[in-house]
Amino acid sequence: MPSLDMERASSLCLSPPPGKMAGIFGDGACGLALRALAVPLLRAEAVVAVDGANRFDPYEISGAARARGGDGREALSRIRVSRAFTCHQMEALLSRRLPGALSRFDARLALVLGLPETFADADVPYAEACRVFRNCLSALRRLARRGTRVVLVGKGEPPAEGGRYAVGPAPADRAGFFRYLVRTADPVLLLRRAEGGLTWELRGGS
Repeated sequence: MPSLDMERASSLCLSPPPGKMAGIFGDGACGLALRALAVPLLRAEAVVAVDGANRFDPYEISGAARARGGDGREALSRIRVSRAFTCHQMEALLSRRLPGALSRFDARLALVLGLPETFADADVPYAEACRVFRNCLSALRRLARRGTRVVLVGKGEPPAEGGRYAVGPAPADRAGFFRYLVRTADPVLLLRRAEGGLTWELRGGS
């Protein structure tokens, strides 16, 4: 395989093999994924994004589009964003609204930001969180099997705080949700902050 840089690796993650879900996780993952998204958007491809962590930053996309000689505003006009603040809202978006949005906008790429972060609320019992998490993954796998390129983006570990509306830290038992996504995604790009700067590793994708 030719040598890759991090930007090229993130672009590869926007095109997972048929039936699979890709992942970009770790420090700076959201910004990197949004910058990579400028490429398909400048090719006039429509994209639907679901944001569960309030991480969508339009300036990342418009800046990357301009850096490539394109029109940032035009690139942003081709992406639709919905936000979820709880795991139940995320389940409803992924299960009921995302398929229709993809069809309505003729989009074949779904970007899901901060999926596990919505499960960090200690007020949601663990058993209920597991049920909702499974439903979310089932919905995304159905889309992937039907030809949608599903890309999961977010941190590689639970946030220190327990969710947007929660008081206190995230429950320790939710860390498994993050680890499961990292194991399941193929390909997966992992970003880590190290002493010498940001390091990355690309797994799978063959």
